[in-house]
Amino acid sequence: MLHLFCPDFRCENITDISPEWLRANKVKTIILDVDNTLLPWDASAPTSAHLAWIKKIKSAGLRLILLSNNGGKRLKNICSLVELPAVSWAAKPLPLGFKRALHGLKIKERGEVLVIGDQLITDVLGAKKLGLKVLLVESLSKKEFIITRLTRKIERVVINKLAKKGLMPKGGTK
Repeated sequence: MLHLFCPDFRCENITDISPEWLRANKVKTIILDVDNTLLPWDASAPTSAHLAWIKKIKSAGLRLILLSNNGGKRLKNICSLVELPAVSWAAKPLPLGFKRALHGLKIKERGEVLVIGDQLITDVLGAKKLGLKVLLVESLSKKEFIITRLTRKIERVVINKLAKKGLMPKGGTK
């Protein structure tokens, strides 16, 4: 069961992920978490560095789709800014949102998909349940939804167990 919480890769920030690294790991499509992965939970727009990263990834011919447990006007505005589609109200870690993202992009080969997110309980577990590769990034902000603050306590315990068993990958995507 513990393996379902173990990311395949880790890095500090999405901006550390290069198109070359993605190609070397046979990634053609990215399912990208929004809150505290692309932008802080309480922000309405990504930073210029994150916008530049999305542009670089798209220019390299890789496909991206946003996946969020939230929705509404804020997510629509973010989608407009980054010029990407999104799956809202994803109910991560349940498989439904991930499946909607895969279906929306007509993905047939799951081995070419990378999920990027900042939470073990939602992003990593949800991706692993469907056999997708997953990269865990550091959260962009300490400000979080109250439920997330509670799950972070569980997450710390799981991360410690993974680290003790040598299952937590070291950071680095360059």
